[in-house]
Amino acid sequence: MHPAKENHGFLFRRKCRSRIFSSELKKKAGFGKGGEKGFDGVITALQMQTYLCVRDFRQRKNKKGEAYGWPVAVYCTPEHLWGRDHVTSAYTESAASSGEKIAAHMREIYPIATRQQVHRLVGNIVAL
Repeated sequence: MHPAKENHGFLFRRKCRSRIFSSELKKKAGFGKGGEKGFDGVITALQMQTYLCVRDFRQRKNKKGEAYGWPVAVYCTPEHLWGRDHVTSAYTESAASSGEKIAAHMREIYPIATRQQVHRLVGNIVAL
């Protein structure tokens, strides 16, 4: 694994108190012009490993306080979003149990979704 990718979870936790814009995270983590490559891949990996969550999408503001450009992701750690106790309580849960909870929540939010559709989204951790 690329050395930069190994350290980004640590960098994010050290440099971000509660939330950070993706553009700011990119700079602080050493990506961008003349820096490391593969920011999107690293961010995706951190999200898949649940070290990082998208909290919101917001527009940046210029010096006059006016919004400009496309909205950018605002990231935070799961601990900041849901609390450390809640996050650590799930450490002993099996993947199958977590998958069932996710599937049940999806069926609650989208009652018209079939079991097959939910299974396609959640993957093989949920039985049909």
